[in-house]
Amino acid sequence: MDVSPVLIWFLFGIICFVIELAAPGFVLFFLGIGAWCAAAVLAMLDVPLTAQLLIFLISSLLSLLLFRTKLRSIFMGKSSEEADSVNVDSAPATGIVTDAIIPPADGRVKYGGSFWRAAADEPIAEGAVVLIVEKKDLIIKVRALHADKEE
Repeated sequence: MDVSPVLIWFLFGIICFVIELAAPGFVLFFLGIGAWCAAAVLAMLDVPLTAQLLIFLISSLLSLLLFRTKLRSIFMGKSSEEADSVNVDSAPATGIVTDAIIPPADGRVKYGGSFWRAAADEPIAEGAVVLIVEKKDLIIKVRALHADKEE
């Protein structure tokens, strides 16, 4: 039984694509493209094995260098480059303490229609109105509103 080299290159390309799904590093994808390029050239022309390997290597490297960044942003999504800690708003925002905040333990604050874990530098009683100072991940840092007025 004689297996066509075109079929071998084509199946090698499929194997690269499948392995890329299992172990995403977005490099094997381009080896699959190189294998398919070698299969396409071999389907049109009868070329020796060294030429096939050369076509495979050149097309894999060219596609990797030219398209990896663009295709990676499409398939992998874009990452957020924002810092972890940002100010909530430029305008002052307030909330109401629903569970007392006793440092170093967190309490809960109702703010913006939701309940947030909240941290403060000083103890704040339940029911107190607080000023939202900063937001980090899912925890907001607050300060008692009366302390803000005294400054």
